[in-house]
Amino acid sequence: ANDLKRPLPIVAKELNMELAKLECLLRGDLDVNEALDVLRRMSEVYPVPLNDLWLDADDTVAGVRLFTAEAGEASARVLDRPGRSGQRTPYYEYRDAAMSRCSQFRPEWIKELRLVTSGDPHDPDVQLNKGHLMMQTTLFIGPVDFYYKDHHGVVHRREMSTGDSNFISPFVPHSFTARSQDSEAIIIAVTYGGNVRRAFREFTRVGAKQVFSLAGDKREPGFTRRCTLLRCLDAECLTEQSLAEAVAPAITAERVSQLLDGQEGTYSELETLAAALNVRVSDLHVCPLEDDEEVVVTRTGVSQRLARQLETYRLAPLARTRHQPDLKTFDLEVLDSARPGEALRCGLHTFVYHFGSELVELTWEGRGRKHHAVLKPGDSAYIAPMVEHRFSVCAKSCSEIATNGRANPNGKACGPGRRLFLVRIPGHLNGETLAEFATFSGFGRERVGA
Repeated sequence: ANDLKRPLPIVAKELNMELAKLECLLRGDLDVNEALDVLRRMSEVYPVPLNDLWLDADDTVAGVRLFTAEAGEASARVLDRPGRSGQRTPYYEYRDAAMSRCSQFRPEWIKELRLVTSGDPHDPDVQLNKGHLMMQTTLFIGPVDFYYKDHHGVVHRREMSTGDSNFISPFVPHSFTARSQDSEAIIIAVTYGGNVRRAFREFTRVGAKQVFSLAGDKREPGFTRRCTLLRCLDAECLTEQSLAEAVAPAITAERVSQLLDGQEGTYSELETLAAALNVRVSDLHVCPLEDDEEVVVTRTGVSQRLARQLETYRLAPLARTRHQPDLKTFDLEVLDSARPGEALRCGLHTFVYHFGSELVELTWEGRGRKHHAVLKPGDSAYIAPMVEHRFSVCAKSCSEIATNGRANPNGKACGPGRRLFLVRIPGHLNGETLAEFATFSGFGRERVGA
């Protein structure tokens, strides 16, 4: 109502609705169905999207949502794909993992059911998908072969083992198969949406082809630099000639033409252009996507060599990409000294999957009290931003928890000990959002979200 410059009594009159009902809505006392009717009516009367008015209920317990291996097993389903004979046979077994409507995570436990031993990336038993809108980071458990097609059309095959990881850019065709029948072949595939996923409505209305002319392709940095400058020129209603006049004599008209054709500018030139276009220098800088960045593969040996030894954890960094700077993935080992473990907290959404062999205690604080849960192998959890949490060695009482005779879902391919796969992503609180929030006046910024 404040955005539309309408006090509540005026909103009630324009909606032909009782003021008391709107006041109940603001207090959170209105029945869900009635509240939805009110918001639908507001969306019909005012130019406000319904999803800007509706706030989904928090499905966490003080910022944490747990998902057991048993629940994952109950969600199991098998998907078929064609083989060399043309007949469809089992390819993957999917199981759900911890998800929350408060985050963009869509993680899955996936068992590779098709055995391919030829070592040939073009083996007809290997069926690549068409890629997907979501970004993906993957933890490998056991002997898994990973296939993907690069932007040149070349299909690659990588032999992966427990602790290896990758990052896959959106719409890169890929697949996974088992390499041996002597051990389980499993991946923990964590897909998540980024800024493009959140802008999906505008993509639908504007069209991907039109957006491409604004964005460019980072595989072609010259073309992307040209798209970036032309986008800024159009926004400022500037022509090439008027831009040249604005940056003279620091940059010649000939040089302006070269820069608009996609040549790389010096930092001094970018400063001058940024001042004329009223943008930040960083808005004009293009970070190219190199051939080895579309898909990133990180071996466990490299991760372990780079591991950070804390007092109670050993954190091995997994697949990273500079094009997703807030994606942080770890192989976290809970050490024997974690009694309790050190407190962890960050501004990112966190997904946790237990791919080890020993119980881990998870504790967190929220809503004025302490909470705790025991993570068994195959269990997973979602942890909201800024929720302080710890991973610890289970106390004696915890270690006596029965597993109901269930085997480790990752079998002998699991990581030894207390091993957790941690994935962190920014959600809506990304760098751009935080940079904008940092400009808000101290006289009212605490009102955001209140």
